[in-house]
Amino acid sequence: MFYSMKILKFIAVLILALVGLAVMGLFLPRPTPPPPGKMIELASGMHINTYQKGEGETIVLIHGLPGSADDWPELVDALVARGFHVVWYDRVGYGHSSRRAVDAPHTMQVNGQELDQLIDAMGLGHPALVGWSFGGGTVQASEAARHADTPFVVLMAAVAPAMKLDNKPENPPGAGVMMRMPLFGTVITKAIASTRFNDNVPERWMDNLRSVLLMKGSLDTMDTELEQVQPSSLDPSDILTPTLVIHGRKDKLIPYDVGVDLASRLPNGKLLILDESGHMLPMTYPDTIADAIKDFADESTKTH
Repeated sequence: MFYSMKILKFIAVLILALVGLAVMGLFLPRPTPPPPGKMIELASGMHINTYQKGEGETIVLIHGLPGSADDWPELVDALVARGFHVVWYDRVGYGHSSRRAVDAPHTMQVNGQELDQLIDAMGLGHPALVGWSFGGGTVQASEAARHADTPFVVLMAAVAPAMKLDNKPENPPGAGVMMRMPLFGTVITKAIASTRFNDNVPERWMDNLRSVLLMKGSLDTMDTELEQVQPSSLDPSDILTPTLVIHGRKDKLIPYDVGVDLASRLPNGKLLILDESGHMLPMTYPDTIADAIKDFADESTKTH
């Protein structure tokens, strides 16, 4: 009986501590997200937060699910150092870009249309495209990937037709409250990221991911995209653009067999497997990825 009472008291204290942290989190300032870049209005009326850096051939980077433009700094700097002009942005629903209505489509196809509109609105002509994870599906769903003047496409750990999903929401009820908790919220975010992505990631990304997910509507976007994503709806077989598929052999989120299958469906596909990498390719191996993109760009220029 004595030990039972001690256990009950411990549980009660733990619950009170968590409730206290939750209450504190509601009133303390939220983590500060990265500052916005330049807002671009699309033909659809959506506003997209964009950044650009460097000079040379233009590459547009498209992030995954969840995520934001803050996924790319390491790869951006590596690509700029290799002579590229890099454009990257917050997809609708994340970062500083517009939010969708709850009942609006949150599909890769809609994101593909917005990518096409963004390229037009920014007057980028026919840039190369680099899509990561859900962003890779976005590229496959775009018209830009199919344009004869697009120099090349890179699909990193990309959602692809062979991928199997259960389309269940990722976040438990109250996830936003838990993420706002001092200290505890940081621990939860890191635990979720390390479990899902099976890779080392920069400390600055963990902090910024939490700040981005706590922005209004981000967690709702994440859950709705997970409910609506349909890899089997993608058909990359008519993408004639030279396409480099890069996949980590240790990727748990999108198994590397999915990347192998994707490369086989592309008429001009080339496969690069990184044996030691998981899902976080642009952060864990930015120089390796940038070198591969540079070599592929040079190769595509000769044959395209």
